[in-house]
Amino acid sequence: MDGYRRFSTLGLSGAERIEQWERHNAETLVGLAARSIDGSPLEATEVNLQLPHLQFAHVRANPHIVERNAGHISASETAGVALYFTLAGDAFFYHQNGVHLQRPGTLLICDVDQPFLRGFARGLQEYVLVVPREVFEATTEIRTPAEPLVLHFADVPGGDVHAAALARLVERSLADPDEAALAATEESAFDLLRTMLSPDAAHSSAAYRRTALAWIERHLLDPTISVAHVARAIGVSERHLARAFGETGAGVARTILELRLEHARRLLEDGGPATIGEVALASGFVSHAHFSRVFRERYEMTPAQWRRLASEPSALPGSATA
Repeated sequence: MDGYRRFSTLGLSGAERIEQWERHNAETLVGLAARSIDGSPLEATEVNLQLPHLQFAHVRANPHIVERNAGHISASETAGVALYFTLAGDAFFYHQNGVHLQRPGTLLICDVDQPFLRGFARGLQEYVLVVPREVFEATTEIRTPAEPLVLHFADVPGGDVHAAALARLVERSLADPDEAALAATEESAFDLLRTMLSPDAAHSSAAYRRTALAWIERHLLDPTISVAHVARAIGVSERHLARAFGETGAGVARTILELRLEHARRLLEDGGPATIGEVALASGFVSHAHFSRVFRERYEMTPAQWRRLASEPSALPGSATA
């Protein structure tokens, strides 16, 4: 699809790797200079998704250093803000006013129109989101940060649930890009940026609902999650969470059930676990009997019947030719 690219230095000669890596990043993310730490060949891969205004990326690489200097900045067509979600490997971020250390589970937000140096002594794996400056400021209603911001997006005490939801959106979009849904994906990213960085927006019912849904999706296969778990994870009372979901007509518990049923349905259609009991367990259900009952109530047939019909897609309810 247009806007979706994969790039790797593997297979390139040693002399080409740095040059081609720099060229790719200048075209798709942020222009910078790269160099290895010990002279080893750069082994790096990147998956990119270009949305109407935003850029998503998933980057993996062995140990190296990157630098963005005044020359790269003057050569850029648009100003921007970068969000770096560190997944693996420690990193340092050196800028004119100091240095920040990033560990897995942290998000660093910075102005890419200011010079910086980043180093990855043990390699890296990260998600990247690049936002044009005017879009960032219009969306969040704040000025571009003069100093880098560091937040936690992992499921740890003090972690930012909105940042976690944004990381999940980037992950999901890169893993399974849907050209028809690009505009909706971008709107979701805008909403989460606004929620994460605008204090007033963070307390809206829609913001709580989006954040709760992202948390539920990450923990869907845990059979012990409850309304209380969700409320505690996003920092609101159960009553407040119930009101936020009540505005859409579906309660929290029902939403969890519907998401689990959808997950089970996909497993049945895709030839997942061998038995229906295994499908139930793989979808967050403790009881095989309970799963079969609620599945039949939802889809008007048993899981076994749905699996048999999956080999004839036109026979499934809701199919284009049914």
